[in-house]
Amino acid sequence: MVVALVLMLVLNLWLEAHATDLAAAGRRGMYAQNPNAFAPHPFSFAIWLPIFVGAIGFTLFQALPQYRANPVLDRVGTSMAAGYGLVALTALVALPLSNILVALALLAMVTALYAARGCDAGAGRWLVRAPAGLFTGWLVVATTLNLCQLLTSQGLVIDARLAALLMLGAALAGQDIVRRSGEPAVAVAIIWAFGGILAAHPGEGQLWAAAGIGLLVLAARFQVHRPIAPARPPVAAGP
Repeated sequence: MVVALVLMLVLNLWLEAHATDLAAAGRRGMYAQNPNAFAPHPFSFAIWLPIFVGAIGFTLFQALPQYRANPVLDRVGTSMAAGYGLVALTALVALPLSNILVALALLAMVTALYAARGCDAGAGRWLVRAPAGLFTGWLVVATTLNLCQLLTSQGLVIDARLAALLMLGAALAGQDIVRRSGEPAVAVAIIWAFGGILAAHPGEGQLWAAAGIGLLVLAARFQVHRPIAPARPPVAAGP
């Protein structure tokens, strides 16, 4: 986990990254080479700060003596290390392979998030599940954005209508992950990305409609599964 974290930090923060790198995208003009209606505003990439902080927090938490031999954290850490390492490698490769690496990173992070379902209280909640959920949600959007990049580079126009459909698809995927993992940070990352897409394309009504529906889809998970108040005990009948 430490090696993967250091690799991701070095390649994404200090080296001159490739133009298709997810972190470098904000610095280089929001995927300017292949513009599309799904591309978010550069401010969206600020989410990398809490992602990096979460990765560091989990690494330090897992290194504590009382948790070094924890089998759950071992499974979570292995999958998270794979996710961080795969994303780090996107700084070194061209677009088609970068897409594959990000998709594999998403699979690794979903695996980590499902393995962390037992970490639902205290430090485990905020230092294990929340960081994994935030990164997973961002990778849901990043995988879709990278696909748009690839299709645009091949001549397909990703207009507002198609981008709106992709936003709905990302919301449905995120809702399913949240439902299975119980981690709302996944939805937080996706909603943040939707805000970036709207900020980049403020005049596209179809995107606003898709974002609104997507928000309802993500919120429905919490509404449907909200605990129900216990029923009142029956009142004894009189004589």
